[in-house]
Amino acid sequence: MATFEYDENKSKSNLKKHGIDFNTAQVLWNDPDALEVEIESGVETRFLVVGLINNKHWSAIVTYRNKNVRLISVRRSRNKEVELYES
Repeated sequence: MATFEYDENKSKSNLKKHGIDFNTAQVLWNDPDALEVEIESGVETRFLVVGLINNKHWSAIVTYRNKNVRLISVRRSRNKEVELYES
């Protein structure tokens, strides 16, 4: 099981903006079909994780710090991300 870390204020902001907090978003890692893709970021290596929560597609932006998953953002998946997940 992954160990998660995140900024609590960012999690609250994410809940208001996207309807999901970072604690709930951790369920994405229970999806055996979750997809992880490295994405471009000028700051650090980041990854897009696409998976299902309650039969809805969600996308998370994360980075890895030591052995922890650092949640940066979570939102409903875009159409292209859903297509990628379903392919």
